[in-house]
Amino acid sequence: MDRKILWLISIAVVLVLWFKLGDKPTPNEQEVTQSQEDAPLLENQLVINKATPFQPMPVKPNFAEIQDIKQRKETFFQFLVPFAAEKNALLIRDRNELTRIIHNAEPPTREEKRWLAALRKIFKLKKVGVYTPENLAELYPHLDIIPESLVLAQAANESAWGTSRFALKGNNYFGQWCFKIGCGLVPESRDEDADHEVQKFKSARESVYAYIDNLNSNAAYRSLRKERAKLREENKSITGVDLVSGLLSYSQRGQAYVEEIKSLISYNKLARFDQEIEKVASNK
Repeated sequence: MDRKILWLISIAVVLVLWFKLGDKPTPNEQEVTQSQEDAPLLENQLVINKATPFQPMPVKPNFAEIQDIKQRKETFFQFLVPFAAEKNALLIRDRNELTRIIHNAEPPTREEKRWLAALRKIFKLKKVGVYTPENLAELYPHLDIIPESLVLAQAANESAWGTSRFALKGNNYFGQWCFKIGCGLVPESRDEDADHEVQKFKSARESVYAYIDNLNSNAAYRSLRKERAKLREENKSITGVDLVSGLLSYSQRGQAYVEEIKSLISYNKLARFDQEIEKVASNK
């Protein structure tokens, strides 16, 4: 009987280890391997000089119950900042990995090709048969940060500081739409001939990730990415105020919406939440 119990325990241990080993990162989250993280930084790769001090909150706050307006705002910012910082860190690491591949004298490995193909799919770029420095560089405009100040200003505007129906019931802080029946919540003011819903997310983290992916991939925000690439090329800081003009297509209100987001950034001093990120200097 003892041998049978030991035999069953052994099988259970093997199964647990097998499942753990099979738990791989998903391309949609743009995870990087430990070897990528440990690799020394090359010239023109990016480094975070000042990381956010905030950690994810264990429970989503009930913002409507926080009566003090200043406290409600600060709680809202501290709730969302870790998710934006986390996503931006993944983008930086992916960008650094892309730079390493481009500067490698050897062609991309099979694993690297799969990773590159996943990125091209995420950012809606055409498939390529052979990777060259030129088509690899096409990923650069998509692999960069969305400043925390811009994330927070748009989240505050679109979710009424976390109190909207879409934020409460769907974890949607950015008014993002979807177009399959049941994919989200139907807006009460939706036109009769419209078929969109406001997308539901499992968590606030998922909403922030989807929002940043949207700005990094959607053709409507090409001008935002162009301005960001120009700032990056000039090795200048990338702030929310710098990029806000690229949001003209985010709302039907156009320029009035852009000015409102800009005002939110300025009035609430949201630049204080932006991380300090710069290129690695030349060693020459």
